[in-house]
Amino acid sequence: MEIDYIALFVSDVARSVAFYRDILGFEFKKLPKDSGCEGRSGCLKIGIYDRTWLNELFGDRTQQPVGGTPFLLSMTVSDLDAVYQDLMAKHVKIIKPPTQMPWGQRIVFLTDPDNNLLEIVQKSSTPTMVTNG
Repeated sequence: MEIDYIALFVSDVARSVAFYRDILGFEFKKLPKDSGCEGRSGCLKIGIYDRTWLNELFGDRTQQPVGGTPFLLSMTVSDLDAVYQDLMAKHVKIIKPPTQMPWGQRIVFLTDPDNNLLEIVQKSSTPTMVTNG
């Protein structure tokens, strides 16, 4: 099993598509509609949908199995410092600037227009294993 599609439910589709396309470089071949838009980041497909789509998926809002549990979308880059400078120039909300994490990765944490948590990780030539405990 592997993840090949991520769906984000947002408050403003056009604003979110602009962020993921213009700031992060995701590819969207079609203009966004009010209801949503699909694009790509490498091999991963991403859907950005208006939150009203949840009604289509689950019917009555009181019955939706959606609890607002946070998630983190992670991306890798070859030059974290250059990407960080570009994000700063574009006035992206940075949660934590490039930081060396205890497990060895350098990471920038930021949010998208709906305050979804994102991280950008410096690619490493050696694999990093994260373990619990």
